Amino acid sequence: MTDTSSGSDPTEADRELMRSQAARLALDVSESTLDEILADALGSAPAERPPAETGDDRGHRADDDENALLAVYDEPRVESGHGTLVGTTVALKDNIAVADLEMTCGSEAYSVVPSFDASVVERLLAEGAGVVGKANMEPFAMGPTGEFSDFGHVTNPVDADRVPGGSSSGSGAAVAAGTVDVALGTDTGGSVRIPAACCGVVGVKPSHTLVPRHGFVDFAPSLDTIGPLARDVETAATVLESIAGPDRRDPTTSSARRVGSFTDDLDDADGLRVGLPSTPFSRSEPVVAEAVRSVATRLEAVGVDVREVPLDLGEMEAAYLNVGSAEFVWLLEQDGVVRGHGSGYSEELRAAFRAARERGLGDHVARRILPPAFLDARSEGRTYARARRKGIAFEERLDEAFESVDALVMPTLRDLPPNVGETTTRADFVPIIGNTAPFNIAGTPAVTVPVAEMSGVPVAAQAVAPRFEDDVALRVARALERVARQ
Repeated sequence: MTDTSSGSDPTEADRELMRSQAARLALDVSESTLDEILADALGSAPAERPPAETGDDRGHRADDDENALLAVYDEPRVESGHGTLVGTTVALKDNIAVADLEMTCGSEAYSVVPSFDASVVERLLAEGAGVVGKANMEPFAMGPTGEFSDFGHVTNPVDADRVPGGSSSGSGAAVAAGTVDVALGTDTGGSVRIPAACCGVVGVKPSHTLVPRHGFVDFAPSLDTIGPLARDVETAATVLESIAGPDRRDPTTSSARRVGSFTDDLDDADGLRVGLPSTPFSRSEPVVAEAVRSVATRLEAVGVDVREVPLDLGEMEAAYLNVGSAEFVWLLEQDGVVRGHGSGYSEELRAAFRAARERGLGDHVARRILPPAFLDARSEGRTYARARRKGIAFEERLDEAFESVDALVMPTLRDLPPNVGETTTRADFVPIIGNTAPFNIAGTPAVTVPVAEMSGVPVAAQAVAPRFEDDVALRVARALERVARQ
């Protein structure tokens, strides 16, 4: 590592780095001026500090039937006997730091044993939860099916021939199998809601920035969220209430929004206006669309006004893929940090990210990120900018829809969960992410809940509300859950 401690003499490597930065920024500066700037930069640079020492791994590799869990504690870790989650067992997706347990992000290239807990883990423990360990996942959260973890395929406990959904595959399978009561996943384009839908459980994507991401390895910081999976809406709402709210260690969290209770009025849906948006239904397979529509219309029995509303999703799947992959490329270039947007300021996690990049991230990650990275580079950033403009236009259309309704209900997946081995191309992703990814671009809350079954396979509905109205999305999801069980 180049010594950049205060007062050090510049090396030729330092000079070459300064020249390359000047060229990258199109600054025409003489060599003598560059030397002066370099001396000034080195004079003000903080001394490099080694990464913090990590603790000993107190756990072991899990051996559950679904391969849903990775590193687990020898006994569930409990730090409080008081709180709303006493007696609740929890697993954390393996891109969320848990002290003294190896974190891999689902990739053999990435390995670190953090000496600290992520913000969400601290909050779960404070509420009395028992942390079991880490949940399997797609490498670096890339993939909607749950088939590509470097640590083995996750089995869907509902139907082993169907995918468990991804990228929070282990989180969904562990909850559905009853291995844990609750799991936290992360959702960048549907990665909480998709496995929840495939495995027949509840999944919550909170409003973007509602839940702090300190101690989490980002995929695409402008899209990433952390949210709970549980077997019912009330439990999911209780967990969300415990982990939401600002944290100074994640500067992206919204301190302007006061987090209220998500459980107090959970069963009160009377008077809510729910819209059934046109495009998410028309692009879904008829059998799935009809199953969700049938349950949604029954909301009227609990006092909900249900109506059709126009909403054009446009080409948001492509926009999502371009935005997400471009931001991950930036993370690769900067060892896990996107300045001003990310939360990866832990040197332990940055060092692991840097080491993973040097080892090589594998073909699965390459297939996901290289196409949009190539297009973005060839277009000199216009591909990313175009995707962002499409996102802004979609948010405007979404705001128009919310002028007449409080929330939207639609199919979570456009078709039944695919069979194992069916999803092989980017085009195959569309039926899986088409109804979920647009709401990551918009930053709105979205809750998926199982509402029907076809030949033993779950069908899920998704409730979407305006940003920071997470309580409304949860109330609608709870109403769907109630009428579906009648």
